[in-house]
Order: sequence, then structure tokens, then C-alpha cells
Amino acid sequence: MLLFGLPLFSWYGLRRTVPGGDPWLPLPRSALSLALLVSAVFGVLLTGIDVVFKTTEIMGMSITELDRASLGWYLFETGAGRAALARTALLIVLIAFLGWQSCREERSFFSPLVTALAGCALLTLAWNGHAAAGEGAPGVLRLAAGIAHLLAAGGWIGAIAAFLMILLRRSTSAKSNSPQLLHQMLQAFSGPGTIFVGVLVATGIMHYGDLTGWSAAPLFHSVHGKLLLVKLALFAAMLSLAALHRWRLVPRLEQEILAGDGTRSMHALRQSVAIEAMIAVLIVISVSVLGTFSPHG
Repeated sequence: MLLFGLPLFSWYGLRRTVPGGDPWLPLPRSALSLALLVSAVFGVLLTGIDVVFKTTEIMGMSITELDRASLGWYLFETGAGRAALARTALLIVLIAFLGWQSCREERSFFSPLVTALAGCALLTLAWNGHAAAGEGAPGVLRLAAGIAHLLAAGGWIGAIAAFLMILLRRSTSAKSNSPQLLHQMLQAFSGPGTIFVGVLVATGIMHYGDLTGWSAAPLFHSVHGKLLLVKLALFAAMLSLAALHRWRLVPRLEQEILAGDGTRSMHALRQSVAIEAMIAVLIVISVSVLGTFSPHG
């Protein structure tokens, strides 16, 4: 998700607030380049591990019994396997591109291309869970909702990570850490952020109703439902923090900027965004566990 969300944020957030300049100025560019590269490599490794474990689980064999024929069947005859192949290919292209970029003298990022490659790799994860379990038109709708949910989550989490990196950065450049620049970036995020939240809520409700027939009983009588309640509570906490940012901390930062300061609001934002980032990590963990349980079991 970070591999998609960070370049996406730079595309709509940083370029708008640093017109005609270096759009990566507020972020530690070398560290960010390395983080994206490591994330892509890590994604390839995780995909390989997932393929091995999924194949052994379906075939009812141990890892030591796994053979080429079984792996070939999973990779080429199942939707999840073909998605894993596509994800691996996209990530390898992305690794090559990021490696080439890191060797250039002008180390700027082609955010649209990086975002597109990472976004396509991210959406292939929809075939790993319940979103790909349907058939016919309802199945296509469920899969589309799952893809939209993943992309919106990636966009939101990537923006949180970007703000956290900016707020925690110890830079010698006053320009890259200025309250004015932070305020402009927060304002630039307000529109896309609202869209991300709307998509997450709408697709989340659609996905739950599709899986359970719009019954509330599975929420309280299954492991999947109880984990979903935990995820919803965490999501509600993130929404509360987002509302705090938009309606209280950002306006207060604007007032302090007009008064010639902004350090107090930046400190409050630093703490709030750090908490939001920790909650986001917990949500990602809960989602990864949710996919292993049946909504009715």
C-alpha cells in the first residue's frame, strides 16, 4: 500500500504545493527512494511465500512435498495464481525502474508511472480474498468493489505515511519543514482524503452485505465478525483523528501561521498523525487475518 500511496500523494499533494520546484523537497528523497525499492523487493518475496503456502494448503501437502506440477497448476489455473504472476511481473518492472532512477544524476521521480505500476500490483491482491469468490455479474461487482477498496486504502495510508515522514523529519531546510508548506499539503489532501474515506465506507458496506446477505448476526457469532468489529472500531478511530485534523488542528495551524508561528499545531499534528499511523498498521494486520476466516464460520 505504501508503494502505491506515497507516489500517489507526491503526484497530487506535493506537486500542487511546490509549483515549478522539486516536488519531493519536503520528503527525504534518498531515504524514500530506498524505502520504495525495498518495499517492491519485499512485495516480490511475500508473493512467492504466499504462492508456496497457498499451493500446499490447497493440495493438502507439506512444503517438502511441493513439486513443479503443483506450483504450475496453482499459478496458471487459479485466479489467485495468475494474479500473483501479474503482481510479481509488475513489481519486477517497478524495481528495475526505481533502480534506474536511483542511478540518475537528477534523482526526480516519475510519479505517474511509479503510481500506475504500484497501483496495478496492489489491485491484484483483490484475488487473494473474499472479493474474488463470486461469479457472474455479482462477482464482477464484488471484485470491482474490492479493487476500489484496496486503492482507496493505499491512497489514505500512503498520505498518512507521507505526513508522518514530513512531520518527523529533522531538516536543515526551513522551506521543507515550514508550517506554511505543511498547511498547503494538508489542504491539498482534504479533497482526495474525503474521496478515499467515501470509497472505503461504500465498498466496505457493499462487501459485507454481499458476503452475509445483509445480516448482522455474523458480526457477533463468528470469528470473522468479531475481527471485523475490531477493524471497524479502529477505522472509526482513524475517522475521528481525520476529523480532528480537518476541523480543529488544520484551522488552528492556519491561525498560528497568520500570527507568525505554527510550532504548537505542528507538534499536535505530529502526535496525532503518529497515532493514526499506528492504527493504520493495526487495521492492515486485522485485514490480513480477516481473509483467512469465513464470514459464516
